Amino acid sequence: MTTKSPAARFATGAGVIGVLVIGLVPVLLGRPLPLLGISTLPWWAFAIAFAVTEVCGLNVNVRGRCYPISLSVIPLTTGLYLSDPGPLLLARLLGTVAVAAWYRRHNLVTLITGAFAVIAGTGVAELLFRTLVLPYGVLSHSGRLMTLVVVVLAALVEITLLLRVHLDAGGWRAEVRRLLMRAVVAGVTGAAIGLIPVISVSRGEPLLTVAAIGPGLVLGLHAFATLSERHTRLSRLYELSEALAHVPAPARAIPLVLEQSADLLRARYSELVLNDDLGRSTSGRRLWSHRSGHVIGPRTPADDLFPLPWPPESGQLVRGRDRAERDFLRARGLGQAVLVPLRIDDTVAGHLLVGERSGGEHGFAASDLATLQTVAARAAVALSNGHLVERLRFEARHDELTGLPNRLDFRAQLDAWVPELVSGDRSCAVMLLDLNGFKAINDTLGHQAGDQLLRELAGRLGRVAGRGTTIARLGGDEFAVLAPGLGDGAARALARRLLTAFDEPVTLEGQELRVGGSLGVAVGPDQGTTGAELLRRADVAMYVAKSAGGGYRMFTRSMDLPASQLQTLATALEEALLQDSIGIAVLPVVDLVTGRAHALEALARWNHPELGEVPPEDFFAAAERSGLVTELSRRVLDQALAAARDWLEKGQQVRVAVNLAPGWLADPTLPEQITTALAVHDLPPDLLYLEVTEADVIDEPDTHQGVLASLTRLRALGVRLSVDDFGTGYSSLTFLSRLPVSQVKIHQSLVQELRAGGTGRAVVQSIIDLGRNLGLEVVAEGVTDAHTRIELKRMGCGFGQGYYFNAPVAVGDLAWAAGHRPPGTVTLPPAPRVVGTLDTLDECSPQTAPPSAP
Repeated sequence: MTTKSPAARFATGAGVIGVLVIGLVPVLLGRPLPLLGISTLPWWAFAIAFAVTEVCGLNVNVRGRCYPISLSVIPLTTGLYLSDPGPLLLARLLGTVAVAAWYRRHNLVTLITGAFAVIAGTGVAELLFRTLVLPYGVLSHSGRLMTLVVVVLAALVEITLLLRVHLDAGGWRAEVRRLLMRAVVAGVTGAAIGLIPVISVSRGEPLLTVAAIGPGLVLGLHAFATLSERHTRLSRLYELSEALAHVPAPARAIPLVLEQSADLLRARYSELVLNDDLGRSTSGRRLWSHRSGHVIGPRTPADDLFPLPWPPESGQLVRGRDRAERDFLRARGLGQAVLVPLRIDDTVAGHLLVGERSGGEHGFAASDLATLQTVAARAAVALSNGHLVERLRFEARHDELTGLPNRLDFRAQLDAWVPELVSGDRSCAVMLLDLNGFKAINDTLGHQAGDQLLRELAGRLGRVAGRGTTIARLGGDEFAVLAPGLGDGAARALARRLLTAFDEPVTLEGQELRVGGSLGVAVGPDQGTTGAELLRRADVAMYVAKSAGGGYRMFTRSMDLPASQLQTLATALEEALLQDSIGIAVLPVVDLVTGRAHALEALARWNHPELGEVPPEDFFAAAERSGLVTELSRRVLDQALAAARDWLEKGQQVRVAVNLAPGWLADPTLPEQITTALAVHDLPPDLLYLEVTEADVIDEPDTHQGVLASLTRLRALGVRLSVDDFGTGYSSLTFLSRLPVSQVKIHQSLVQELRAGGTGRAVVQSIIDLGRNLGLEVVAEGVTDAHTRIELKRMGCGFGQGYYFNAPVAVGDLAWAAGHRPPGTVTLPPAPRVVGTLDTLDECSPQTAPPSAP
């Protein structure tokens, strides 16, 4: 509740005093001298006349509010001539207040406001009558004309006062302008009628004739107004029907129905309540309401809003006649209402309610009930048609079995989301999931069991995917996933969550069955800039995962090679492994302080006699498809250990790093195999780094504990463990604290964001601080310029790796110089003596990058 300022309170008090003065001055002055020769009528006759004309008044609806233009100007005009000021004011107050209190049922504030308006209007009329009419002579032609002017001005004073009280400072002036012509017409008409008895009395004509003519004119005017209102209602109903015919969606039709219902019945409040499924059950309700020009909803209403039987079986006028009706009205802040049922397909689906007549109108009548029932019938048709249209649209874009979006809807979302995300430099993950063994379940248990399985898994996928992710069924046992805003690491985390849907068995016909899934993931814009491209590449990755026995696979460019080319490469790779023609190159890990090589990472290289140098991503893809990736890793390890042994014999103690293939990492005999390899080459364990990725460990839930146990045993042997591509997964920090690692390598995508600043730099700094706090070596991958090298050193990073220092070098090309450091390692340039931002630093040109390494 707002508190008025002292100035506002003073203005209100001054206005009240002014109104009282205006009203009382004519009373004190008494009857004007020119009128002393004209007979007067008793005050009670005027009180009755005022009451009758108030009941038969005209109503004008402006901006959703109803303002009555009272016919009381008729007895007011008569009373200026045929009554003293005091009795006239008393009669008008009694007649007006009695009608407002007992017939219109106004509250106390409205009664007081109306009384002050009557005092002001009557006082102004009396004062203007003395000033403008009497100087021209009683009932002269000029006097009669000025009487019309006086009555119109008095009516405008009353209207202005009422609007000023009910509207704000900016609104009441506009409303006075809107009602000006209506007030003039009503004032002139009423004054003309009111002069009839005055002229009759002045001529000595019988009052019986006047008593017949006057009420007849009043009733005729009221009948005309009633017919005009009915015509207006019919026109509004037709307009509503036309509007609803072009608004088929229920969500858009409901506000229209509420606004038009309140406008038609000149009410301040309207309400529509529907069952959740439009009458097919009573399990839930939704409520929309319209008050003061605003539509609110839908919302779930409280049960105490419905003390009356619900849904209502018939229309009714709710006037608070019993306790249930009073509770019903009180819960909505209403004094009276019209309530009608909404029938859809011969079923009561809800109700339509209109309450609290605006302005000074009397409560609702049977005609209002009939009007609202007509509105409800048209609304029910629109809602039923709209619900049918929405249902057809839903079924056209959703799978009938699972309720998930279908292929059509998924493709539409792809086409809408992907271009928007790519243009905004944001990522987007698209996934395809195929069930393993679904055909066998259909063949053995029947299609009904297969349908039950699909419904169960669809529900699980939706629950684990979370909000913002779209799960669709494309057909058969194939599902698709759209995850806007997800990059590589977040997509991996989502893929792992989705596969947890298969952790628990599914009970079909009393049998517990375990099924698995194969999931392919493509992330845009790196792996595609259109929805169709991402979907196709997710499909390729899904088939790679399926050929590997399940799980998920992230799409790589090498997967997009033609199947015939992959098969050719796989055959040639198998021969190369048998002939021991797979070589290695080494990429140094450089100490950022001294500029010396800290370790050499071994990378597989293959120079085919016919195909030439085969890109590593291509032959690793062929190795994954053909199951040769573990054997390829063994060969790389063997050659790296052999090179380290050769360097050791030459007096160079050099650490070597080897990436462990995921399949080999899951082998429980891995510690024994590594121990044997070190023994064969007679190499100390602390010269070997084995690199694993977070995804390699977490993505194998069935062997997760076994992998951790193997890594722990390797660390106990003295082998150093390194976490490669760190920072790309959601659970990186937890993962790092559980692994027995010695080194963490920051993924190059994070390192390369250092120049941009912002959150990328903060993430890199957090990883560096975390590694140092855990006592780990921290290596930054992908260093390509001096700016990045200098920044990393300032941030406390110990080591770096990338083409800024050196490109991969073949083992045979290495030569050792004095100082015990590989000549292939570039000595770091000194920091430039330049003052200013880092972007102004001169940079050393990096070497040309050879084919990318895995």
